[in-house]
Amino acid sequence: MKFKVNRNHFFNGLSSVTNVVGNRATMPILQNVLIEAEGDTITLTTTNLDLGICCRIKASVSSPGRITLPVKKLVPIIRALSSSDTIVELTGKDRVKITSGSSVFQIAGLPADQFPPISNFAGQPTISINQDDLGDMLRKVSYAQSSDENRYILNGVFFEFSEGKLTVVATDGRRLAKCERKIAGTDKTLALILPARTIIELMRLLKSGGEAHVSHNERQVGFTIDIPKNEEGLVDRIQLVSKVVEGNYEIRKRRRS
Repeated sequence: MKFKVNRNHFFNGLSSVTNVVGNRATMPILQNVLIEAEGDTITLTTTNLDLGICCRIKASVSSPGRITLPVKKLVPIIRALSSSDTIVELTGKDRVKITSGSSVFQIAGLPADQFPPISNFAGQPTISINQDDLGDMLRKVSYAQSSDENRYILNGVFFEFSEGKLTVVATDGRRLAKCERKIAGTDKTLALILPARTIIELMRLLKSGGEAHVSHNERQVGFTIDIPKNEEGLVDRIQLVSKVVEGNYEIRKRRRS
């Protein structure tokens, strides 16, 4: 594997994915970012098993390949580089050389085959919603989420796509916040609960303009977030994949007297 990438693009991409890096001592691979080089892009992926983020960066790839590198070592190195062009090369078994100007660094990684796979929602139904609308809805309800770990069903936001609209609800048992908005493509009902950590990351990743595309399977939901064309370096979109909270969330309609 060998590629050349703009230092700022590389750092921005790492900043987009490193918030969910796992810290489980029993799985050191979760502390790494998966780097995949192919064609004219590199793909960066991190996960903590509950939540994963993936983004693509424009790069000049001389030799395709895959490797995982420890985030705590890689990010400070890329942040400190002064030259705009950075060359990343696999020089031996799980060892990478990073060259930028007169600076040279060596980092030991772990095989990419050990990295937990991120779900692919290809072929699954997709619902699209404007990112500004989704971000606004989440800001209006997320404050009401419960922080009581014993009431795990309330530790997140309830999403319901149905009858041409999206409804989001959060409650801690004492207060409740609800927001509705009409959107297209919601003829079939989809109801799920997303954890509070997922909501935080989703709100951070949502951009001004463009759409977010929602797909799901039995246990996970994926948000594919369009990236504005003027955001240099990031290619097309970022994908966030999250587990859903298991349980039922019932909204009772108030009866009119």
